[in-house]
Amino acid sequence: MAAIAERRPSGKVTAVYERTAEREAAYDFLENEHVKADAVAESLFQATAARVARESTAFAYVTVDGTTLSLADHGAEKGFGPIGSGNRPTRGLCVMSAYAVSNVGVPLGLLAQHFWARTSARKLTRKEAQRRSHALSFEDKEPFHFVSATREAMKRLDGSGIQPWIVIDREGDNRDILAALSAETCTFTIRARGKRKVRDGAEDADANVRAQLAASEPLCRKDIELPRHGGRAARHVTFELRARVLNVQLKHCTPRSRTEWLPIGAVSIRETSESAGKNEPLDWILYTNALVSSAAGVLAVLASYCARWRIEEFHRTWKSGECDVEDTQLASIEGVRKWATILAAVAGRIERLKYLARHQPDAPASLELSPGEIEGLKLDRIARTPARHPKLPVMPSMVVATEWIAELGGWIRANGPPGSITLSRGLERLRYIVDGVELARRPTRET
Repeated sequence: MAAIAERRPSGKVTAVYERTAEREAAYDFLENEHVKADAVAESLFQATAARVARESTAFAYVTVDGTTLSLADHGAEKGFGPIGSGNRPTRGLCVMSAYAVSNVGVPLGLLAQHFWARTSARKLTRKEAQRRSHALSFEDKEPFHFVSATREAMKRLDGSGIQPWIVIDREGDNRDILAALSAETCTFTIRARGKRKVRDGAEDADANVRAQLAASEPLCRKDIELPRHGGRAARHVTFELRARVLNVQLKHCTPRSRTEWLPIGAVSIRETSESAGKNEPLDWILYTNALVSSAAGVLAVLASYCARWRIEEFHRTWKSGECDVEDTQLASIEGVRKWATILAAVAGRIERLKYLARHQPDAPASLELSPGEIEGLKLDRIARTPARHPKLPVMPSMVVATEWIAELGGWIRANGPPGSITLSRGLERLRYIVDGVELARRPTRET
């Protein structure tokens, strides 16, 4: 099913499986109550864990992030819940993903993923929401999915010799998440909101994290290529990095709860005015339990946060890009989970090919492509230039094979490195070539 979905990725089962028998079999599988979504997902997670152990050294980033899937449920009969703002009601599912990225920045796949539906209760007022939050334990709140997905990912890497480096965006700047991850054996990086109070051995907290870091001397500068995000265009930026170990306040919601202080590394990453130009300077603060006493340490923390962008690109390809999982019309949460897992494998492969070519260009194509796919690419190259008889390498490199795939998808070299769209189209056309070769080699029956 995944191989066919890779050939024609789409959120709609009817668009992926063209033959009636295949389509009926796919629906039978996805809506069969005896086929558990957890079992389908576990096969994907275990394959990722094996890839992490095979392709990473010392550590791998595990980016943990939440998103929502907006799904068709006009009659509110599928078990989905409300998502988005209250004034624009939309139904769907919430998702928390733990996505592995190698220590050189290549996506490796999903290590954990949680789906859940919010209740259809009316929107609470601010005071009602506060009272409800006070009454619930952390394990019953949505932020706990960050911790549970992290723990599942760590468990799947246990015994591999690979240390997980957990990376979470601003949603991770939560008292309970910070306390929970500080008690784990993993390294972590969490983007801070920068407003927590700090103290230096005194009982009174007289400053916040941002002010304390601003008073520190820069440790180093770093130039990076910033990918596009939303309406922000991709551009080259220069950061100044500062760092300190601070005692930050973990304030509890209830007035009678005692205030706790957590010693943690804080890193300020601020874009220089020369780099920003007319743009608003980027200004990030990161919490970490990694060492931040040297330039090398803070640069490692910055590299970990940059790896977080991989999960945003995965979500874009999976949700509304080439795989378009939000277009599914399946009628149950279990069915959606199984189909979403299959499409996640497809989206993960597209993203992986994109970054293998950029970060491991000299690796053999067999690292990711099957012998049939490599042969199909070679046959396509010969067919493109029949008069020249091009001399092709026995085993093309990862960058060469990826460019060949992208050219099948209409990639133009002058536009920069291949992206997800051209790679998706190229993989679709490559699959037809591979199928054609296999069909031509089948023995024919004598009449």
